[in-house]
Amino acid sequence: VEDPALWDDPAAAQRLMRDRQVLADKLGRVEAFERDLGDNVELIGMGEAEGDEGIVAEAEAALAALRDRAAQAEIEALLDGEADGNDTFLEISAGAGGTESCDWAAMLARMYVRWAEAHGYAVDLQSETAGEETGIKSASYKVTGPNAYGWLKTESG
Repeated sequence: VEDPALWDDPAAAQRLMRDRQVLADKLGRVEAFERDLGDNVELIGMGEAEGDEGIVAEAEAALAALRDRAAQAEIEALLDGEADGNDTFLEISAGAGGTESCDWAAMLARMYVRWAEAHGYAVDLQSETAGEETGIKSASYKVTGPNAYGWLKTESG
């Protein structure tokens, strides 16, 4: 990154900076896990030494939350495919089935958009075709954020 020739090729520099940021985020997450684990274990020891069950219970609850965060990070670590870290496009089409199919497609679209937004992804509607009576015939979304493709690549049917 400190090489002045890096910026001679802006596209390569942007890729390198993005990769660097991904690695820095991963290292920061590991360091935070280690710090939180150590702090809470030490807090439990202090609480037990002083006989303060409230502190022990609070630290145990924090450890349970840390366990849940670690489980989520473990799943995210599986998203290491070549394209998994990229943004993605999500397309939903009603297919055959008339009004019910269009209504179902609209429900799926709402579900995916809410899921993406709840997980911190930006969702941009690219195109949408309304159904004849209700729902949608088709919709296309761009989902932007870390591992968007990795999370959504198996969604088909």
